[in-house]
Amino acid sequence: MTRGNTEVLPADRRLAPDEPVPKSATILVLDDQKYVRHTLHSLLAQQSHWKIYEAENGRVALDRIREIHPDVVVLDIALPEMNGMQAAYEIHHLGPTPKIVLISSHYTPEESAILARLFGDGNFIPKSEAGKTLIPTVSRLLPDESKAAVLKLIRTSATAD
Repeated sequence: MTRGNTEVLPADRRLAPDEPVPKSATILVLDDQKYVRHTLHSLLAQQSHWKIYEAENGRVALDRIREIHPDVVVLDIALPEMNGMQAAYEIHHLGPTPKIVLISSHYTPEESAILARLFGDGNFIPKSEAGKTLIPTVSRLLPDESKAAVLKLIRTSATAD
């Protein structure tokens, strides 16, 4: 069950002391290829506590960022009109600034590492590796939620029912 942006666990399902708390998030996927956008969306949507949005170019992405204030933007480097580096530069001038994960299939690992440090908070994923590294990378970028605060919310909502 979900209340607001927080997943509420059923009464018979409590977190173990060392179990990570699911982190809710808003994520924007920016890629000009519809198939890639939908594939990344589907992959990220496996995390039921994440809200996933899409944009097909940098201009649309900037408008969407102003509207939804995402925590993370997954950003293709090779885009028409406004390329990913230009979009990342513009995103960094918006507030609050979301974390950026750059993705591409057009750059060598060395080039990608440099671009990621300059424009993407140090995060780059080759598109060919997105299936195994995108979710852990996004999770690592999300702010930690306090277990105590979440457990308090769970207890409060359980007694309210």
